Amino acid sequence: MRVLLATSFPVPGEYDGTAMLPIKILRALKARGVEVVLAHLKARPPWGSSIREEFEGTPSFTFHPRDWVGGLAKVRREFPFDLVHAQHHGGANRAYFACRRFGWPLVYELHSLLGEEYERDRLGRGIGFRVNLRLERAVCRHAAEVIVLGDQVKRVMVEEKGVPADRVTVIYPGIDLGEYDRPGEPATIPGVGPEHKVVMYVGSIVHPNQGVPLLIESLPRVFEAVSEARCVLVGGPAEAGERYRAELGRFGDRLIVLTGQTPDQVVALTRRADVLVHSRLACRENYSVQSKIAVYLAAGRPIVATDFADYAQILGPTGAGRLTAVEPSSIAEGIVEVLKDPALAARLAAATRPVAEEYFGMARNIDRYLDVYRKALAAGPR
Repeated sequence: MRVLLATSFPVPGEYDGTAMLPIKILRALKARGVEVVLAHLKARPPWGSSIREEFEGTPSFTFHPRDWVGGLAKVRREFPFDLVHAQHHGGANRAYFACRRFGWPLVYELHSLLGEEYERDRLGRGIGFRVNLRLERAVCRHAAEVIVLGDQVKRVMVEEKGVPADRVTVIYPGIDLGEYDRPGEPATIPGVGPEHKVVMYVGSIVHPNQGVPLLIESLPRVFEAVSEARCVLVGGPAEAGERYRAELGRFGDRLIVLTGQTPDQVVALTRRADVLVHSRLACRENYSVQSKIAVYLAAGRPIVATDFADYAQILGPTGAGRLTAVEPSSIAEGIVEVLKDPALAARLAAATRPVAEEYFGMARNIDRYLDVYRKALAAGPR
């Protein structure tokens, strides 16, 4: 089997879940003997030159709009792939034209429903939003298979976008658990000593749906209840961290912000966490399960997270996390409870590994991807 992975962002890109997911898929496919080729379908400039490079020994092409169709056709002549696995709405919308023209089976993987929020900062939206929405509707009709990162997203795809339920598969964002199995010492964090208890968040600290402001608002209660607590935000930008310190007033020096961390550094940092927190908002954008929770579970540390969408089943019945309401006082209560109750912290930490293996381990997830590919090839283009 040969697969073309199509993205609207470069690989490698930023060290975030959107860029890392196709990298994890690529590595796992190659480990199973599946041939892979990468195509970055870039929007600007429209008349730029095509580029051929390599990523970890895999051919990697960059095409601008004029070559989205012709460029992919040339790739297929050299690397005769069987199907296109398009990442997120950007990759799918751009690969759609070639898949439609040449009859290539298309697998569309949604990272979230953020495609609907294109140009959300503009009153009334613009032409970009309308084109983006119409293209995604066409992709949903055309795709042989659709992969989503949560049961709530599947419900939206079936009930609102009209995709038959048997063409939608839930696969949570995979992670290489081996990265967390390798021996290593916890990271040394500036401003954090051995006597401190670390409340940690990993990811963007400004994206609105991540709920970092809720965590910041909860911290004074945490610091008052647990004087040795320190909060570490692993993510950027740095100027947002300065704003959060100002909001904390007299507690501002207990907040540490670490920007520009590599995946290996994140592994070491999570080993130092006494509790990992995801205070995400209860909103449509958060129907998708994010790779952040895969990192948290793989780290094997106690988790406190807000009770919304698939988190309720991933963390609740499994005992892998302390769920809270989506408001600062409840988040603070959950964090303090874990920091003050070693037995609870130990139970939460012990429950994380089985959940990580079942839902997020790429060794298991790649079987799910291969099943989807086989279904797509059997069904052919629509």
